[in-house]
Amino acid sequence: MSTQYRGIGKTGLVIAAMVMLAMTAITFMLRPSERITGELGICLPSPNTWNIPPISSWMINTVLLGAIAAGGFFLNRTHNFIRSTQPVLPAMFLVLAGSNPWLNYYLSSSTLICVVNLLALSILFGEYKSHNATQAMFAIGTFFSVGSMFQYAFLPMTVAYIVGAIMMKAFRIKEFLALCMGLVAPYWVGVGLGLIHPDWFTVPEFTNLFSDFAKASEIVVLAVSVGVAIFCGALLALNNSIKLYAGNSRVNALNMTITILGVVCVVCIFVDFSNMLAYLGTLYFTVSVQVANLCALWRMRREWIAVAVPAFVYVIFFILMIVNGGSPG
Repeated sequence: MSTQYRGIGKTGLVIAAMVMLAMTAITFMLRPSERITGELGICLPSPNTWNIPPISSWMINTVLLGAIAAGGFFLNRTHNFIRSTQPVLPAMFLVLAGSNPWLNYYLSSSTLICVVNLLALSILFGEYKSHNATQAMFAIGTFFSVGSMFQYAFLPMTVAYIVGAIMMKAFRIKEFLALCMGLVAPYWVGVGLGLIHPDWFTVPEFTNLFSDFAKASEIVVLAVSVGVAIFCGALLALNNSIKLYAGNSRVNALNMTITILGVVCVVCIFVDFSNMLAYLGTLYFTVSVQVANLCALWRMRREWIAVAVPAFVYVIFFILMIVNGGSPG
């Protein structure tokens, strides 16, 4: 019995962590110079402009990526949305996030958005069939509102939590009002106390995927790697939904919320391509959940293959991006 099923275990997780650390270290040492940026903060400087020493920024970002991986593992231990104790989710996330030189070099909006999304998921998952989820929705709205001051990409994430709360039967008029209050309150307090000057507010500038910006040769490999992640994530989500739909309704609702979060990221990547990096950390997290569900739902006898193959592919992407002068943004 036990000989028929071989999970990746702690060994697989350690290997994934070592690969991730190696890739982040290589990126830091090579330090590519070019950056991809968009109009980021609504009223405050975005993380990539913060005056943090490079080594400190790199270390903080690396620690946060590790914390996201660990947080995803313990989130599943608490809510059991992946019917397995194998560390496929954290292992896959570490490799995906580490394989992108644009994300692993220093503290970026992408990492911070993923941290806030993980926190918001942990709050929302505890409200399944709740008769009063106003505090949870207010907190979620507040987190994303504060984040949007530094990076407007935080705001679209709230759509996933509205849909998720509806699917978990915890969203009514009062929850909607609580979410809106959470979104408004930080700006109201900031302007009211004089912490934010009205002149600091800016309007985001969007760049479509098919504009001249997307044709730059230095982002071709990045675009292909993101496209592969989107395609595989969508394929796995459809595949996993077959068994999830027929299973426990709570587990299905939790997984659908994560899937919707991934869909929101994909839409934002296409609409706001110049700022696509901000959404990639969360996209990688949702894809990692799909890979973990694939292994758990279909009880793959050689689970390590499902992790090793995409990991190998993304290590190749990493090498190609480094060779082609990939840089953090």
